[in-house]
Amino acid sequence: MLLTQDIQSEGSTRRLRSCHLFDGMDDLRLGEVASLCTWQSLEPGQIAAGKSQDTFFIVCQGKMRVSALSPNGRELLISDFAQGGHFGVVGVMGGSGASLQAQALAPSLLACLTRTAFMKLIREDSIFGRLLLETQQAATEHLMSRLVELGVLRISGRLYSYLLELAEQAGIMDNRSILSPGPRHLDLAARIAASREEVSREMARLHKQGVITSTRQTLVLNDVAALEQRLHAL
Repeated sequence: MLLTQDIQSEGSTRRLRSCHLFDGMDDLRLGEVASLCTWQSLEPGQIAAGKSQDTFFIVCQGKMRVSALSPNGRELLISDFAQGGHFGVVGVMGGSGASLQAQALAPSLLACLTRTAFMKLIREDSIFGRLLLETQQAATEHLMSRLVELGVLRISGRLYSYLLELAEQAGIMDNRSILSPGPRHLDLAARIAASREEVSREMARLHKQGVITSTRQTLVLNDVAALEQRLHAL
């Protein structure tokens, strides 16, 4: 991991432009923000340095996965953040950021602001603050939906729901969806708060019934409608 304060001004300003929070800033102001950032260059599998309660992270390149870790080591996937995404704001604004980690899923470049610099930016730039509030509202609604799902649905229902979400993202044609690359059972388990063994049992059941088929690289949902019916029947 490369941790540095100094990236050329023009390049750093261009990289920050990938985040819509800076849409209202001119290049001069954005250059000032860039000068306050430290930068982390991460390879796949590496963990970002810094705690979410102390740092605001902006994904300028690549893809990051933010997860919560329980004391016994079980992982709960919070969200993935692609280029232009940002995280750490809840901790920076005073909430709990306990036991969170951010792992690179692809070669990634992060711009990092300290709590002090971030709060100063909110106070001084009303457009930035408004855009941040809008993204926080959307994130809150998404997490509330996740919370209801975790509290109401059994493991099988949570799995069906997430597979259908992935199908929507990948595209559905003739009642089929091809997920490539296919999600690992470990990642599915982290997303729905289950163990890998529980996910493997349910996936084996769906495979036996012909609802899904899989190869090393892909997962095919052969009957999206049947999966929806199973979810609604729970």
